[in-house]
Amino acid sequence: MDARPRFMPSGLTRHQRRVYGAVTIFFIVVFFALMWPVYALFSGIRPIVLGMPFSLVYLVVILAASFLVLLGVFTWEGRAEGGPDEGDGRAADGPGAQDGVGRR
Repeated sequence: MDARPRFMPSGLTRHQRRVYGAVTIFFIVVFFALMWPVYALFSGIRPIVLGMPFSLVYLVVILAASFLVLLGVFTWEGRAEGGPDEGDGRAADGPGAQDGVGRR
């Protein structure tokens, strides 16, 4: 038996490994983009973009990109698993699924 820790579970398909690998690489790049010496390249006040210093715009862009990547992975995983019921928007095994509370 192999006791080495694994980076990804062995039950993933090749496509899933690529997606999760790309997301992991993206967040490693984000980590280094927010540290010195990379952040120092963008830490100036000028130019002013939408009334904000450029260093703040740099942080907001990275934060928005991180959000969009996580949102993309979330929706991709939902499609891959079949997603919730089409009926009332809740999963079949969600809260209230067995007792019928809140059903139409």
